[in-house]
Amino acid sequence: GITLQPIKGFHFLDGPYVEYKGAIPAEERTEKLQRLQSCFQDLITENSRTKIEILPKDKARELCVRLAQNFTKMTDDGKDMVRVVTIANEPLPCGGTHVKSTNSLKERNWGITGFKCKKGVMRVKYGQNQES
Repeated sequence: GITLQPIKGFHFLDGPYVEYKGAIPAEERTEKLQRLQSCFQDLITENSRTKIEILPKDKARELCVRLAQNFTKMTDDGKDMVRVVTIANEPLPCGGTHVKSTNSLKERNWGITGFKCKKGVMRVKYGQNQES
């Protein structure tokens, strides 16, 4: 497997994506996309509930800093508390809107729609699948 560090997310209906530091060689991209799509479907099937907590900054840092490169930037607002969203046992600081469980994505026919790699950054695009 490939481990890439998440660095940025855009979770709105007009072009949602998550960016990761790193890239996948061109000759491996088709295989990796299929694997990513399969793993996404596995997460949906698990029906993992979304957990949202407001935590003291130190506790949030303990949970999230290994995942979110931008943790300091996201929490450098002078406040003592941080909103942490946990989906599929992965906690991240986030202020966005989220589904109640991963199974909700099946009802909406959502999945990984593609990805591209440019200048050491991989952007994974997701959204509503076009085929029904």
